[in-house]
Amino acid sequence: MTVNLKADVSIIIPAHNAEPFITKCLQSVQHQSFRNFQVLVVENGSTDHTVKNILPFVSKDKRIRLLRNLDLGVSNARNLALKEADSKFVTFVDADDCISVNHIQTLIDSVRDSETDMGVTGFSYETESGKVLKEISAPNTKMSADEAIRSSYDFTGIQGLVFNKIFKKSIINEYDIRFDPSIPKYEDHKFVVEYLVHCQQVACKSEITYHYIKHPGSSLFTAKTSLIQDLDVFLSIRKLIVNHGFKDFKEYHKLQEQVSHSDQAEV
Repeated sequence: MTVNLKADVSIIIPAHNAEPFITKCLQSVQHQSFRNFQVLVVENGSTDHTVKNILPFVSKDKRIRLLRNLDLGVSNARNLALKEADSKFVTFVDADDCISVNHIQTLIDSVRDSETDMGVTGFSYETESGKVLKEISAPNTKMSADEAIRSSYDFTGIQGLVFNKIFKKSIINEYDIRFDPSIPKYEDHKFVVEYLVHCQQVACKSEITYHYIKHPGSSLFTAKTSLIQDLDVFLSIRKLIVNHGFKDFKEYHKLQEQVSHSDQAEV
């Protein structure tokens, strides 16, 4: 397979005990209509046959690389891949999810405007059998960074998640934006806000192209934190927003509502 020496997009996939899902995930990535990408799969301390299922993809498709992560945890895995990513844009896929054939193309189309620093697409929560439980997407629109920060706290907005977004690697590099491995939950939201405070404009596509598969091992069910831990994270995000000159909107910090929803676990 012939691709450019430098990929347009790096697709980062942390993989921990993803044996039942990783094959379907990587197949959905391989079948993308947009072709010029690299895939960085980060093996993250698996004790099952995750690696065995990844290796055939690595051997047959030069766009796919397997990285080994010595520091466990999804944040450390993603940070390792961010160091290795050599591309203009970066996006994230969870190893137990899958993406529509036009997912990467849709994200790329959303950031074609030079003033657009982040692209967002719609996503669905689904069962393992493919039953759609809920769809979430912002309208086809463009918004300022300030509006996007507010929308990340809206359950009908862009969400504080990384898997439905595309990021400019230049902004990530310039401001050394990384995932915080010290927090067990809401690390996505912190990363998104830390990125947004350096943005001009965000473009949203309403089409549903990312498929989050809910199962007993999903992070929605396994991330256990205390109320104090959750409040600490939201207060740190609030400080980040205010320190970068954005208004301290009260609606950013409806802490009790955010915690009770537990990252939209009640889908």
